[in-house]
Amino acid sequence: MSRSSAPHQVDSGLTLNGRHVLFGLLAFFAIVLVADTYLIYKAVSTFGGLETEDAYRKGLSYNNRIVAADAQAKLGWRDKLNYLKQTKRLRISLLDREGVGVSGLKITASLGRPATNRFDRELTFVQTGPGIYEAAAPAIESGWWTVEAQAKRKAHDRREAIVYELKRRIWIRP
Repeated sequence: MSRSSAPHQVDSGLTLNGRHVLFGLLAFFAIVLVADTYLIYKAVSTFGGLETEDAYRKGLSYNNRIVAADAQAKLGWRDKLNYLKQTKRLRISLLDREGVGVSGLKITASLGRPATNRFDRELTFVQTGPGIYEAAAPAIESGWWTVEAQAKRKAHDRREAIVYELKRRIWIRP
């Protein structure tokens, strides 16, 4: 065959060899490594450290919490939570459906800031009147605080049972 009948080939000077493939693979994995490193850094640096303790067990008892919330709603009790700045005391008032103070409860609570557990403290309330319970809460700074309280009463089997729970945020004025 003559040279003129052969297909015309253009030499562009771009040939793919092993070095090009190696650099392409290294560039690809470098991009993946940089992206993964950035995402891991952002995930770790933005985690506030608050997590649910014993999340598995709390998840298993979730249906029980729903039943307890329904039972509490059926009681028809109303609560009021105040911080008495003059006496530096936290007050919980509990009224039943008829507006009569609920007495004879043992109330404990945890008081803390919403975003950190650094200032958390446990409080034990004392009954000071019909349906009125108070606990000393000195050195509370102004700002938002979270109060999680449980009221217990002796059941028929003489064990204490939780009969009322409340979780509220309160604002302490400067």
